[in-house]
Amino acid sequence: MGRKLSQIYTCWLHLFIMSGCLSAFSANSAIAQETKWINSSSSEQVLVIDGDSLEIGKNRIRLMGIDAPEYDQLCKDETGKFYPCGQQSAQYLQELIEGTEVKCKVHKKDKYDRDLCTCYRENKDLNAEMIKAGQAIVYLESDYASEQKTAKKSRSGIWRGFFIHPRLFRLLKTHAAPQN
Repeated sequence: MGRKLSQIYTCWLHLFIMSGCLSAFSANSAIAQETKWINSSSSEQVLVIDGDSLEIGKNRIRLMGIDAPEYDQLCKDETGKFYPCGQQSAQYLQELIEGTEVKCKVHKKDKYDRDLCTCYRENKDLNAEMIKAGQAIVYLESDYASEQKTAKKSRSGIWRGFFIHPRLFRLLKTHAAPQN
């Protein structure tokens, strides 16, 4: 009797493991098939919010892996003179997409319900272009470290002078606001 019970448990255990493997496989297949793209068109123009944020129609997009100066952020150039680096970053992104279609591959949503995307213009990675031009920096750990190294070495964009990390700028701005 003990041996039959052991065989039954072993059979059920194998079935349980196999069903778990099949569930994991089908979940991964579903994820692979659910790649979402957001495309601009003549009816849905691209609106640049700042150097790392766009809107295409009703879709709010954050460029994944980069962090651009905030729109109202100032930086210092090589002579120590302040300039509107946040506005320049937004302007540069606007120039990159001007008059062309933009395709954005959605990776996930952020805490503000924006789509985190890698966006392209004619197969050119806009996220990487912003980093290479020194108009944004690498956000946390991303795939754009080599582009940032190039921008730093050539002293492009914000790397030509001094700037506050955009994340720190946002934090300081939040804490500087009057508290009620």
